Amino acid sequence: MLTSLILAALAPGPAAVHQVRCTEIAFSRAAETRDLAAFESFLDADARFTGSQVLRGRAAVVEGWRPFFDADGPSIEWAPDSVEVLASGDLALSQGPYLMRVPDAQDGEKRVTGRFFSVWRRTEEGAWKVVFDGGTPASPSVEDPFASLDYARSTACPAE
Repeated sequence: MLTSLILAALAPGPAAVHQVRCTEIAFSRAAETRDLAAFESFLDADARFTGSQVLRGRAAVVEGWRPFFDADGPSIEWAPDSVEVLASGDLALSQGPYLMRVPDAQDGEKRVTGRFFSVWRRTEEGAWKVVFDGGTPASPSVEDPFASLDYARSTACPAE
């Protein structure tokens, strides 16, 4: 019983969950605004991004995601609908919907959606860095994938 009380007292609370949620939203904003330097700042040096191939390390992730930062390239945005932080307070999982807009010569733009996941590690300085990232294959969509969120992305974590 005493051990349970101590562990409960030491477990990360809503503040840690909020911190990870806001970090994830800021990470998405970096991609949405095509700010490659800001995007890179969220990546752990040993990050792994999965997809059609595994991108290993910060440099490989930046290179693999470069098309999203080209003015004429596809765009992507995402938001977590679930965040879990381990009791240790140093590892977290966030997941939720993503929306990708792909330029299309015939239709102008194709919208595709799916679900992402990110695993975050807390640094000694207290910052959260993404170590693993991946998601489901994209599928065509006309619906707003963010409609089911229980918060407004623009106001839950205001841009700094």
